[in-house]
Amino acid sequence: MNKYGKLVLNHLLDKYERSVLSKQGSDKHLRIHTPVRKLFPKYDNSDYYHERLLIDEALHDLRELHIVSLSMDLDGIDDIELSLFYIEKAYQYANRTFSLETRKTVIQLLEQTTFSYEWLETFRIDMLKKLSLFQSVYRYLNLDDILEIKDIFTVLKALPLQSHEISLRKFSLAILKDSKRLEVIKTRLLHILFDYCPESFADEDDAFAYFNIMKNPGFLYLRGRMVIELNGQVIDLGRLKSPFSLMSENIEQLHILDIQDQNVLTIENLTSFYDTVLDNTLVIYLGGYHNALRRSLLTKIYALYPHLKFYHFGDIDAGGFYIYYHLKEKTQIPFEMLGMDIPTLQHYQAYCKSLTQNDRRRLEKLQEKYHLEVISYMLKHNCKLEQEIVNL
Repeated sequence: MNKYGKLVLNHLLDKYERSVLSKQGSDKHLRIHTPVRKLFPKYDNSDYYHERLLIDEALHDLRELHIVSLSMDLDGIDDIELSLFYIEKAYQYANRTFSLETRKTVIQLLEQTTFSYEWLETFRIDMLKKLSLFQSVYRYLNLDDILEIKDIFTVLKALPLQSHEISLRKFSLAILKDSKRLEVIKTRLLHILFDYCPESFADEDDAFAYFNIMKNPGFLYLRGRMVIELNGQVIDLGRLKSPFSLMSENIEQLHILDIQDQNVLTIENLTSFYDTVLDNTLVIYLGGYHNALRRSLLTKIYALYPHLKFYHFGDIDAGGFYIYYHLKEKTQIPFEMLGMDIPTLQHYQAYCKSLTQNDRRRLEKLQEKYHLEVISYMLKHNCKLEQEIVNL
């Protein structure tokens, strides 16, 4: 059964459960069905032809198993109905179970759990409301796996308390007593983070990094005329012939003795960091996502040298703008963008890529808040640009 078959089956079973629960466990006189075009709005679109073939294949397979019956119209499949006589087989193929008791157990678990952060409490209350209204919570909680739910709650309580960087596996071992367990349960955990955490995340790595959880140990790279003291040793970066790498865990022990450059430039991409050499500029690669620990290096610099000019150089896309504003807002440093403007897009027009639907959605959301001419240009001309192409 392909992904479309699973989607249809889970949708019908969700409707079945809501209906049965609302009738106190009785499935008499139920008719569980859904119009195919309601579930797949693009079903009749010519550019959705390949997906339609896969949808039809999955639905005919389910009909052969007697799990669903199909109503047809002149254009193909019109309606999908769950065959209640074979409901047990439907649950078997969906790899899920249904019990009033499991739902009650999860409600009790939610009632007994409290979170210290408002957004987590919002999540908990939402889950209770959905369950009380017999709505599906499958995106966030698998009612068939109480152990997974308990582990997710354990992780949610621990995430905001993680004050230093730690590898994903070490965090999993420390919190769940199993170094691989977090990888197993992360799908629903990430749904919760993406949908309820007030921060916006570009991807999975960003979400975990925000809570100081990294897949691999993180390094920062610096190049410029800066003198630091670390663990009793004085290091003059300006005398080095190569960039200086610094593990994020050493930032708190680092003392800045002198900066002779007049500009500070943060760079989003490691390749661009190596390619960028500017006079009178301290160049810093923060190693991906700017979590609080890594940003503290910048706030240390700004506290000592507020007269310096601060710039950020990143991709000219939604992710790049998000990182820039996130950095600016979290550090309260008056960063300016460098090489992230209309003239740069025009100069490297041959290397620009087209926007995806997700790109447009994210850019439009940014534009509502920041009203940038460069974003208007990108939306109008359907373009974005990776920073590796740009030479400053």
